[in-house]
Amino acid sequence: MPAAPAAAGRTPAALAGRALLIVAGAALLALGLTHLVPPLRSADETFGDLLTAYLSPPQPQHPGVALVTLGEDSFATLVCRSPIDRGFLADLIGQLEAAGVRAIGIDVLFDQPTLPTLDERLRRRILDARIPVVAITALAGTPLTEAQRRFLGRFLDGMDHGHANLAKDPLDGTVRWHVPRGPDGTPSMPARLAELAGAAVPEAPFRIDWRPGPSPGVPAFPTYPAELVALLPASWLAGRIVLIGTALNDVDRHRTPLALAGGATPGVAIGAQVLAQLLDGRHSPRLPLALEAALVAVTSAAGVALALAGLPLALLAAASLLLLVGVWVGGALLFAEGGPLVPLLAPSLAWAGGIAAMAAHLSLRERADRRVLMRLFANHVSQPVADEIWRERATFMTGSRPRPQQLTATVLFSDIEGFTTVCERLEPEPLIRWLEGYLDAMVRIVAAHDGIVLRFIGDAILAVFGVPVARSSQEQIDADAAHAVACAVEMGRELATLNRRWREEGLPPVGVRIGIHTGPLVAGSMGGLRHMEYSLLGDTANTAARLEAHAKTVGARSSPHSRIVIGDPTCQAVRGSVRVLPVGEVALKGKSVPVRIWLVVDDAAGAPAEPAADPAPDPVADSQGM
Repeated sequence: MPAAPAAAGRTPAALAGRALLIVAGAALLALGLTHLVPPLRSADETFGDLLTAYLSPPQPQHPGVALVTLGEDSFATLVCRSPIDRGFLADLIGQLEAAGVRAIGIDVLFDQPTLPTLDERLRRRILDARIPVVAITALAGTPLTEAQRRFLGRFLDGMDHGHANLAKDPLDGTVRWHVPRGPDGTPSMPARLAELAGAAVPEAPFRIDWRPGPSPGVPAFPTYPAELVALLPASWLAGRIVLIGTALNDVDRHRTPLALAGGATPGVAIGAQVLAQLLDGRHSPRLPLALEAALVAVTSAAGVALALAGLPLALLAAASLLLLVGVWVGGALLFAEGGPLVPLLAPSLAWAGGIAAMAAHLSLRERADRRVLMRLFANHVSQPVADEIWRERATFMTGSRPRPQQLTATVLFSDIEGFTTVCERLEPEPLIRWLEGYLDAMVRIVAAHDGIVLRFIGDAILAVFGVPVARSSQEQIDADAAHAVACAVEMGRELATLNRRWREEGLPPVGVRIGIHTGPLVAGSMGGLRHMEYSLLGDTANTAARLEAHAKTVGARSSPHSRIVIGDPTCQAVRGSVRVLPVGEVALKGKSVPVRIWLVVDDAAGAPAEPAADPAPDPVADSQGM
């Protein structure tokens, strides 16, 4: 038999180790791709935006924040549109203060002068207000001229202020995060108002928890036109923090998750969202990174477990897809019912990656295992036997090699009569070609009768019927014996054809001696990492070899070109289907008890009908190992 390297690492523990590596690898890869590869990160964020826009549970308008907006109707009443009429703003602050608001945030950048008297009037109104009033400033990166920065600095001198810069995603320009403090420590306007209201403000950027309105088309915060504030009942504004800002179609509007459901969001409304979140102490419903990583690991492990279930490929693909769709639908419904926003792209990639990687590993492992088995068996077996070996491998394989097992099988040992004469007539290279032709013909016959050629010993062939899948019934054992005998008969007939061809080539004819015995034996692989072969141990294999050696002393022939000697257990299995002649009880070398043996007669090949001669004790000892 050819050497077959033992495939290491096929034990259950090794498989579990590889499964854990695949789980970790798929999870890390999915998480990394989703957070670091721009298109995937954008897709992940967009899914969250869609859930926020269309499935956020409705909530009543926030009780602590209100908006006062300057729209087209407001500007129609103003003397100056840009910069905004400072006198109007001063009066508006007075009206809000009179209504009993809690604090005021002005989302208007005072970076240009108007009439000095109006500018000063607004400054004094803000500075003298009995409630906190926070104006906005611009961080260093804001595109302003030096003149604008100087005026802004002078105007805000002594005044509470915070920046209004928005953190936009560089991929799609969507506002999803808020930066509570600028690089120079300047708080944002919502952060400063929250601090003044006594709320805790984190130092690090945080995701915005977008608050929807009570119904489609209704804003999340009470919103009033600036020109109508003086006419509003004081109770509508009392106790609220009011943000003043523009609400124009082409000014200070930004893309947000809420904007997917209805146009861009005004900057002042974004500030209101952040302020309300800080006042409420809320956090984004999206799972934090640590929990997302845990979910990714779980889905990766689930995918690997599904692949390990051993489902057919089509069923595995269908189950994977259905479960994935179910997870996405379930995640959306969970969020719609007020649960967390579960980012599902990374878990989905981990799920698919775990399934694909584990399935690929199992496929490669299966191919490697099949190669090991085929190296041991399939070069010299029929396809049905090879398929049976592979199908039943779990019954006799341990890891990557056949485990030792005791079973009952039939062993066939054959040798060439007249091989010495052929060796004398041929040079080495033609001799090898001649022998290869002979062995190839014999191997095909063995395979056609569901046998397995285990090895060649010079010109001798060792074959076995009934391994490595142990037989479970006497009927199966007898069938193996019948196959072996039929194989031996066919080998003799094939030699008639080969001899005719060889005579034409000037070569002498040869015959074959075959010994067959049925009985218990131990079968399993022997060898190590560099060389492994399937071997037979026990009296049955030795007896088959002794019977072949004894056949040379038997006077009669099975056919003109063969002597087939079988042991009594084999004879009992084939009696009635094959004609046999008794040879007698023979004391074979190495055996203390005589063995009853029989000569198979192939009537179709023109074998002699006379009884076999009663031989003398076996004069030849075949010491070849099994």
